[in-house]
Amino acid sequence: MKKQRYFILIIILLLGSLNACDDKGILEPEKDNVYDMETIQGNVAWAEGILINGYRNIPSNHAAFALAYGSDEAVINDPGSGIKTAVNGGWTSRFNPFGTWNRSYEGILYINTFLEEMQDIEWYWKNEVTSSLLADKFNGEAYALRGWYYFHLLQSHAGQGANGEMLGVPIVDKVLSPDDPSEYQIPRSSFNNLVEFIIGDCEKAIELLPDRWVDIQPETPEEQAYVNYVNQAIGDRNTNRINGMVARFIKAKTLLYAASPAYSDGTYTYRMAAEAAAELMDANNGLVDVPGGKLNFYNNPDVRNAKNTHPEVIWSTRGVDGNSWEENNYPPSLFGSGRTNPTQELVNAFPMADGTPTPLSKIESSDPYSGRDPRLSAFILYNGSQFTVGDTTITINTTAGSPDALGSDRTAATQTGYYLRKFMNVNNVNLDPTVNAVGLQYYTYARYTDVLLMFAEAANEAVGPDGDIGGYTARDVINALRQRAGITSTQYVDGLNQSQMTDLIRNERRIEMCFEEERFWDLRRWKMIEEMKKPVSGVRISADGSTYNYVKVEDRNYYDHQIYGPIDYFETLKYDLIQNVGWD
Repeated sequence: MKKQRYFILIIILLLGSLNACDDKGILEPEKDNVYDMETIQGNVAWAEGILINGYRNIPSNHAAFALAYGSDEAVINDPGSGIKTAVNGGWTSRFNPFGTWNRSYEGILYINTFLEEMQDIEWYWKNEVTSSLLADKFNGEAYALRGWYYFHLLQSHAGQGANGEMLGVPIVDKVLSPDDPSEYQIPRSSFNNLVEFIIGDCEKAIELLPDRWVDIQPETPEEQAYVNYVNQAIGDRNTNRINGMVARFIKAKTLLYAASPAYSDGTYTYRMAAEAAAELMDANNGLVDVPGGKLNFYNNPDVRNAKNTHPEVIWSTRGVDGNSWEENNYPPSLFGSGRTNPTQELVNAFPMADGTPTPLSKIESSDPYSGRDPRLSAFILYNGSQFTVGDTTITINTTAGSPDALGSDRTAATQTGYYLRKFMNVNNVNLDPTVNAVGLQYYTYARYTDVLLMFAEAANEAVGPDGDIGGYTARDVINALRQRAGITSTQYVDGLNQSQMTDLIRNERRIEMCFEEERFWDLRRWKMIEEMKKPVSGVRISADGSTYNYVKVEDRNYYDHQIYGPIDYFETLKYDLIQNVGWD
């Protein structure tokens, strides 16, 4: 049946790029850019534009680190930041800087529209092979994207309802009729039904999508024409669009959350999560010690050059040259705003170079940073950190009297004694107005290290450190990750039992995934309520650099029920939508 619905069509012709994605709302339509569905279906670029709009609400840059500021990873040096209000007891269903409700459902609207209305289109009239492959590709992308959005709704809004049941969110799997208001009164699903729905979308996507967007090469000259048709549909020109590996990633992460203490009723198990992660590891050639870019993956040109074949980066934006992230986060002496200030708690989590936990005597010494896990210097700028820009060596100075110190009168100075190095292109970017040099940057949505950590966590919980799932063990994976990072010995990890491995894996996740929007939710799914409520600290260093004084810099006034995020208050006013327990 022909359906006359009207849509705002924002045509994005850069099909290989996600850099046009942002968090902006829909603009009011001009008269001449509103089309009925029949018109859209008659133009393949416009029809694909409906799907492309499904990408628009996925974040594409590190302009802010709200979830880091909301956890024990960092504080923000902007006294007017709404995050400071949230962490100081102001997180409510009316004010939720950690929510994803509106942007996720807007993305789902576009995806449902595509899946419902764009099934009979001839995508490429010149060749049936290309047309069929494009149809599969577009549908696979749509299912994977819908799974992505629903996972983030689960992460941000699922939880124990006020009725005592574990609930998901309303599942909208079709375009709702504007003529039937009752269609919009969809109750929250059960938590398990939401998990089942996400996994179903992921499995559909896995069936339809290649794991990676890679051009195939003809084996004979006669195959050239056919190969060209295939590559036109599913070749590396699709780099930076969602792929089969991402669908596997979403499935594994959804299962990990479903098995976690905050959500599990036993329906979904850690073994299931470990098996899903192991399947993804197999799809990535079973790599454990990832070669190539290693820890500096986030500004390494090897990733851009590899297109969609880099073993660490599963999905990212297209790399561009810029310096906005550095403008936000460099210390004031380097012309930055110093926004993201890592906490002392995060610094303390980095072990020694031999893999043993850093002792208190080292932390309280006059030399707390030497001999530490190399990831500390790779991720955090501390007093004495060095890097080279051009022919100039920069040394960070946060001792008393420095413009970059805790207590400095500079408004852009740190609140903790530390600055962010992770994601910063320190070797290329120079913010000096006389230079204004830029460097490569791109936003990573899914990377392989996260998969390895998901496997290690789930496998250890399911079968212990040395239990084999899919040919891998938790202990082997963690040892490989630490060796890659530069840890010189496996002795410490080799002596841990299951419970001790749980603590170590959680700490490894804290280190490896810092500032990547994981820790805030990890603490909550692990039900580490007391940990999420602890205040965070920083360091004041004497002018001569000999004395380190650790001070509380910010409270974390969370309540027990805030292991689950709220349903937006204004959504609950629209109809009888059950709120999560503890939220009004």
